[in-house]
Amino acid sequence: VSSMKDYKTKWLFQRLTAFVMIPLTFWFIYHCVNLSSQTYEEINLFFFSKLNASLFFILMISMLYHSKLGCETIIQDYIKSESLKKIINFTISVSIYLFMILIFLSLLTLTF
Repeated sequence: VSSMKDYKTKWLFQRLTAFVMIPLTFWFIYHCVNLSSQTYEEINLFFFSKLNASLFFILMISMLYHSKLGCETIIQDYIKSESLKKIINFTISVSIYLFMILIFLSLLTLTF
């Protein structure tokens, strides 16, 4: 029963992150097209905006968390060894959370 509740929660969060990423991905692609013809200083100005930095942060965190949930599902479904599952899940979790911290610190450095 506990694993079924975890599965439902993961399923819900996967759908929620996908829902958040849809408009943010269009927003980011639109700006990437514009940024491709701009100078380094102009690109920095884009991220100096608190709104742009915040939206980019939400997009990156959503993407990372969504990918973490997807990888966990694949591992759960296709890897039989419980000890290997734990090692892989731990490695993925640490990597994802380190990337989240790195993105946060990078945007913090740019915006302040």
